[in-house]
Amino acid sequence: MRDKYIAYAYGTNRAGSNKANSYVNALDYLRDIFASSNCEFRGLNVWQVTDAGKLTDLYHFILEQQRLGTDGIFREGKRSSYWKNRFYSAAIKNYVEFLVEYRFEEKLDSVCRSHSDGRALSNELIKQRVENIDALIRCDIEKEGKDVEATVKTRLNQNYFRKMVLGNYSHRCCVTGLPIPAILRASHIASWAEDKSNRLNPSNGLCLSATYDAAFDKHLISFDKNYRLLLSPAIETYAGKAYESYFKNLAGNSMSLPKHFLPDVELLRKHREITMEQKHPCDP
Repeated sequence: MRDKYIAYAYGTNRAGSNKANSYVNALDYLRDIFASSNCEFRGLNVWQVTDAGKLTDLYHFILEQQRLGTDGIFREGKRSSYWKNRFYSAAIKNYVEFLVEYRFEEKLDSVCRSHSDGRALSNELIKQRVENIDALIRCDIEKEGKDVEATVKTRLNQNYFRKMVLGNYSHRCCVTGLPIPAILRASHIASWAEDKSNRLNPSNGLCLSATYDAAFDKHLISFDKNYRLLLSPAIETYAGKAYESYFKNLAGNSMSLPKHFLPDVELLRKHREITMEQKHPCDP
């Protein structure tokens, strides 16, 4: 589980903040501390704990131990900055979040494997509940349970939609073929806010690099019924080498089609109609 958490920590914490490294170190240090401690968690290896409820008990225990400082399990004074700056409790809280999200994604993966129709899949994915949400609530007592569950589920669903769409397009922009993860976006054909029933429909997604994602979102580009790139009348008011290189020269090219879930033709038709009605460049 340690390797999976490391990937999660570095993927969800801002690069350069050093949080991920501090969290991993903190959990390693706790394992060593518990190996020789006489407390109720004596001999505990945090990396082997997969019960989110037990981890929340540990979280509150560590909060108290950090308050006690050298009068508690940190009496030997080693790595004092970790308990003084509450890195230990922050690391456990982050590990609880990882476990809850990891189990939820496992559940979504299981549902995904049993469906081949995007709309039906979306309906089933939306129904899934986040288990052990009470563990997150106990680690964040300032927020109400419903707020925590709604916030977490929205974020996890959005992350899962991105995972499905990018995987479906082999992690390449369907317009240019760019395979750079940092600039790839899972673009909704029908927006997240306007079409709740298709929020998790992989056929409602296109893998686009950032520039084309922005252009698609603003209805400056779309695709015809044969999945060829279309330019709106609004974007055709521009000129210059950059415009020609990024847009004009690509007009009419077919997108690279996904492995499983083709773009929904009806959703794409609606997007195309709005795009082709645009006569003037939209405001930034």
